[in-house]
Amino acid sequence: MEQWLYPALIGTAAGLLGGLLGLGGAIVIVPALVFFLGYSQPQAQGTALMMMVLPTGALAAW
Repeated sequence: MEQWLYPALIGTAAGLLGGLLGLGGAIVIVPALVFFLGYSQPQAQGTALMMMVLPTGALAAW
């Protein structure tokens, strides 16, 4: 159960802060992936980039 709990909390926090403060989600997601999930910085940046490219690309293609 814990495998999906931390990423879900990180995503929720990024969405809330991004919506309330007008921040990009990566400013929350990258440090959270590094500190809480033990990703290296390049892995965290790549993961955050992929998380944002897929929905943006789908909307652009539509």
